[in-house]
Amino acid sequence: MDHQINLLKMIGKLNGLSFLHTKHGDFFRKKGGASKTQIKTNPAFARTREINKEFGEISRAGKWIRTSLRHITGTESDDLVVSRLVKQLALVIKTDTTNLHGDRKVGFGLLTADGKAHLQGFNFNINSELRNVLKCNYHVDIASGVVSIPDFVTQNQLHYPVTATHCSIESAWSEIDFVSGQFNYSISPAVSLAKDLTKQSIVLTPAQPPTGNGILLVVLKVSFLREVKGRFYAVKNGAVNAMELVTIF
Repeated sequence: MDHQINLLKMIGKLNGLSFLHTKHGDFFRKKGGASKTQIKTNPAFARTREINKEFGEISRAGKWIRTSLRHITGTESDDLVVSRLVKQLALVIKTDTTNLHGDRKVGFGLLTADGKAHLQGFNFNINSELRNVLKCNYHVDIASGVVSIPDFVTQNQLHYPVTATHCSIESAWSEIDFVSGQFNYSISPAVSLAKDLTKQSIVLTPAQPPTGNGILLVVLKVSFLREVKGRFYAVKNGAVNAMELVTIF
């Protein structure tokens, strides 16, 4: 790319030239590459068309997943969650051995063990992964959507941020039809616990069980709170909260 060294600062396009400002300086380049018509019709771009078609499928699937869980994600998603999810779904779609290149589907990939493995364990907040926060075993019942944590001791089995005095734990499921984009979801009531040595069994029961229609996704979420004069505040505005996709069925 040519480098602009004159004093005139420009950003945008002019007479077939694109002007860019980067941390490395100001640059311009001539318009190039294939036209949209060439990409759509030229046999030489057949592979490009396949890639573009599958990228559209991946993007739609990612949006459906995020939308179906938007009622629980809240501030638990980091700034790169969209691109990170797309990256994993790009691996999932490659596990579809039913359809040919260009027509592969995320939904078909998620029917395979390898496809599930690429997405299960996905953390919506890369800065606070559930495995680094929750130090205990839990069980997911596929039929009911219930998540249970037996003999749970918050002070010993949670990695608390320094200022946190309490935690809140909840779960949710969504079932997605990856053909139509239709989905169902349900969220459990949150269980709030103080940071102490009390042993108790946690049962997170969603408002309704899964219907059995579509691919089932179950997430588990841990939020941290600070009590000040009887009122509770999210620690760091939720930036330390964790939420993971723990089960796919």
